[in-house]
Amino acid sequence: MSFREQVRSLFHRKKDEDDTACSIVMLLRSPFAMSREILEAAASKAFSVPYDGSHDMYFVMRDPALTVVKAGGSVIKVLEAAQPYLGDPSEVAKGFTNKRLSSAWAEHCSWIAFDLLNDDVPKRQAYAVLATLAAQVLDIRCAGIYLPKENQFTIQSDGAAGEHLRRLMK
Repeated sequence: MSFREQVRSLFHRKKDEDDTACSIVMLLRSPFAMSREILEAAASKAFSVPYDGSHDMYFVMRDPALTVVKAGGSVIKVLEAAQPYLGDPSEVAKGFTNKRLSSAWAEHCSWIAFDLLNDDVPKRQAYAVLATLAAQVLDIRCAGIYLPKENQFTIQSDGAAGEHLRRLMK
């Protein structure tokens, strides 16, 4: 590497795959407005701590621009969209060779993502924290869960998504 390339690399750091945040995306068959109360109840059940203001390290912050769940040392950003994830679901579904995966992806119309903002957490631990919270809001609206960093999609119709979240929690 030339001197010029070395200097440039100091200012223009390349992002590699490992820099991508760990994320769990729930693809939903119908829109779901995640209120602060729903998130507090889910987080309380997930992390076995009351989210009632009595613990400084456990809270939900929700405003129009940002929703964050603080669980001890973990900071989880919650994103919601009343539109398909990654664009037209029928177009994205064409990329699947498995018909069940294709069908599940095609039927979603909205999504909720749980992103771990901590960048110093081992991947296994990051997914365990995210899955613990996501499992508390998993219901019949969920067509499947998608892990963007891993490019994995698991459908929910047969309970596989819930089982996948339980495996991630271990």
